[in-house]
Amino acid sequence: MSEKRREIRIENKTELEEFMVSQGLKDYSKVPVEKVAFTRRVKVAFWFLRIYIIVMVVLVIVGFAHIV
Repeated sequence: MSEKRREIRIENKTELEEFMVSQGLKDYSKVPVEKVAFTRRVKVAFWFLRIYIIVMVVLVIVGFAHIV
């Protein structure tokens, strides 16, 4: 099933706004974004991730030191 896609060329901003209204689309660039507060679990998880990365880097360095 191959559907032919319509190609719509939009020349200016008013045409874009008219197109979005006619298609029932929402302009998300005009919607204010709120910053989400991280929970304690997320903060702890990221700290454990940082510690894990540091430990892995140290183990790789130790591994390469033994090879050389």
